[in-house]
Amino acid sequence: MADRYINPKVKTVSTGIPGRHLWNARHNQLVVDDGAYHGGPGEAPGAGELFLAGITGCATHMVERLAHAANAPLKRVEVAMEALIDTQAKREGPAIFENARLHFTIAGVDEKLAREFVETYKRH
Repeated sequence: MADRYINPKVKTVSTGIPGRHLWNARHNQLVVDDGAYHGGPGEAPGAGELFLAGITGCATHMVERLAHAANAPLKRVEVAMEALIDTQAKREGPAIFENARLHFTIAGVDEKLAREFVETYKRH
């Protein structure tokens, strides 16, 4: 039986190179760059992209789990996400997303069930 509580832990540290940081989770490490528009190297994914990746990763896992629980013949789930940042907006603090959109592509189940999976995701 799985543990009742799951306690994910991550850490990000600066590297001494402006705009380049290292993200760690368990035994995994990933370079996180600020974009060139912020003076960073812009070679590795940025924090905003990784934030969106976390959302899409949660969405694909949830749909897969819902399909498994429903014994549904899911073949594939893809979740794409894009967001918009207004680089000229005058705000205090970090840049924020003006808007963000998710797009689900679900194969192997009928449209009604696919919509139910998406609605369940949206409620959680």
